[in-house]
Amino acid sequence: MLMLSGQAGVGKTALALRAAGEAVRRHWYVKGIYADVGRAAETSAETAVFTALGGLLHSLGVSEPQVAAVADGRVAQYRSVVSALAKRGKPVLVVLDSVSSLAEAEPLLPPHPRNCAVVIGRHRLTGGGLAGACHHALGLFEPSEAVEFVVRALAAADEHDRRAATDPEAVRALSMACGRLPLALDLAVGRLVTDRRMPVPTLADRLQDTPRPSAPEIQVDPVRAVFARCCGRLPAGQARLLRLLSLYPGAHFGAEEAAALGGLPVAEAADVLMELSRARMLAASGPRFGGHRFQGLLWSYATDLAQTEESCTQRKDAVERLLRFHVAATTEADTWLDPAAAPAEGDRFTGVGEAVRWLDEHRPILIESVRTAIALGSHGLAVRLALGLTRYLELRDRTADRMTVLELAASAAHSAGDRGAEAECRRRLGHIHAQSYSASSALPYYGNAMTLFLLAGDGSGAAAVVGDVLALLDRYRARERDTATLIIRYESGLAICRRGGDPAAVAAILDTLGNLHQRTGAHHRAADCHAEALVLREQTHDVDGVAESLANLADAQRVGGDGQNAAANYERAAGLSRDRGDSRREAQAWENLGLVHLRAGRMRPARQAFEHAAEVFNRGGPAQDAERVRGRLRQLRGWGSRRRAVDAARRQTAHAPDSQGVWRASGEGRHEGSAGTGARRPDRADADVSDVPDTDGVIDFAVLWTVADFGLDYGDDTFDDGFGDDSDDSDDFGFDDD
Repeated sequence: MLMLSGQAGVGKTALALRAAGEAVRRHWYVKGIYADVGRAAETSAETAVFTALGGLLHSLGVSEPQVAAVADGRVAQYRSVVSALAKRGKPVLVVLDSVSSLAEAEPLLPPHPRNCAVVIGRHRLTGGGLAGACHHALGLFEPSEAVEFVVRALAAADEHDRRAATDPEAVRALSMACGRLPLALDLAVGRLVTDRRMPVPTLADRLQDTPRPSAPEIQVDPVRAVFARCCGRLPAGQARLLRLLSLYPGAHFGAEEAAALGGLPVAEAADVLMELSRARMLAASGPRFGGHRFQGLLWSYATDLAQTEESCTQRKDAVERLLRFHVAATTEADTWLDPAAAPAEGDRFTGVGEAVRWLDEHRPILIESVRTAIALGSHGLAVRLALGLTRYLELRDRTADRMTVLELAASAAHSAGDRGAEAECRRRLGHIHAQSYSASSALPYYGNAMTLFLLAGDGSGAAAVVGDVLALLDRYRARERDTATLIIRYESGLAICRRGGDPAAVAAILDTLGNLHQRTGAHHRAADCHAEALVLREQTHDVDGVAESLANLADAQRVGGDGQNAAANYERAAGLSRDRGDSRREAQAWENLGLVHLRAGRMRPARQAFEHAAEVFNRGGPAQDAERVRGRLRQLRGWGSRRRAVDAARRQTAHAPDSQGVWRASGEGRHEGSAGTGARRPDRADADVSDVPDTDGVIDFAVLWTVADFGLDYGDDTFDDGFGDDSDDSDDFGFDDD
């Protein structure tokens, strides 16, 4: 562990990075990682640590979706990764820059003795995780060191430059004017390199004549004096861009960002950046980020210049140009992430990977830019930027960031009176809750989106919300087993879809809602839902839907005791299914019709319906379904006369614990909501049949049997009521108890 301390500008970071690079080059460590904690520390120590851990984990190869969302999780991940590397003989060297407290340093220190950390700060930190660390304090150059620095720097730039060697006294005067501070001397040398005709004494005299600001810390004065002299000698265009670059919200920027801030062509901005870098006003960002960054204290100085030398309107215009660049780049990147979109316009990215990398590097800046756009009153830019980010944030599983930018964008759209944009933001917020299966949270967002789309006259947006609601209810139904809760959610979804004006969607929800009511025993409500769905499907000429609604309506009527209407609807459903070539649904309708007749004691019509069902199943249905119906027919024929049938029914009912004994059945029926397979009516099971009328060929089985309802569940998606598999799908006859 090594601690470097010293005032700003003494070269702490440069020394640490030089030493770290040499250590890695000598293979003492397999990897060197640098984290600048200072920028994040402008908010709080916790934020600084959280942000720095994300960068360290990314540098260690942890992919973005795998990075923990909370600080404690990131600390655990970081310690685990660096410890594992050290144990495998692959130690790492971590450089932590601009650390101001132990609270910032300790979570970032790599465990395991083979790893190493270099902690850089203005003040010496002791105790805690830094106990026993080797401390090295950097100070100002000695007079001889300052002179040597200037001589070497000029010779490195041009071996034929003899200005420093021929006038050592002028070099000494220059070093004193810079306060022997390495950063100030470096900037002064940069001025001499860019202007090879300037004598050293001339620059020294100008620096000594520069007015000193009355700052409390006298050691900063030489730096500001050098800044003032260097910036004063810059061409107007370079000086202006330097000031505007201080408005950039991130630490690293490239030619495109500079061009946006300065309102320049990209090529011209790149040339200006190179000139500023040659003048030591900017430094290279490194291979990970590319581009440039400010030198230490120069960012603060440039910020002061921007506030004093650029008007409020000029600063606002520069930031708006940057926002428009961010919107354009984000939109182009988002197009690459959308597989259904046309090829992206522009040549900023060449593929998905490059677009994602750009978004990864700029994500914090882009999110902050949404807030900046709102603060400037550029609500349209805020909305476009937020919507362009949501697909990427979903890809990276950054739910909190998605919700943040969409809430901000929805507020901005509302302030601007843009109902369509606000509706889209509310809709996407609904998507976030829908993905977590929180229907109670998602449906209000979808409802708000529907209202706003309709007010905006956007029919396609309203139709999209209808599709979202149907998809949400479908996913929610597969997870939620409480029928009462499902009914509440479906009624909420129904209200939204009614406003959307999509009869097919309304009919689909009504059918499922009817099945839900059937589960709870509310047969009349179920019948009302199916009847309304039937009307809607007839209006839209949805023949398949009409057949389905007829079968569902007949089921509800049969269970509710309306056998006459149930029989009529089953016959109609069978006819429609036959016309559509749907043999499975046709056979189901005939079999259910037979059960209706059988319940009413009409033996001959029941036998005829079962024969129709068996015939259809034989033509194209599963063998087990055909065999089941033939079994029904054999059992009916085995009973023979009416009296024998009644006796057989009585014997089976008396000995069977539930209705399964009548048809040798197991499992549940097409709909739930009955008394259950264990329900029994002993007062009817032991009924006296001596006075059963033996006349008109009709036997009232409902009086004798515990079976009050029969229903089929073929376990096939074609007839799926939408509630998943029943507890036992091996039912031979599939009736319910009532």
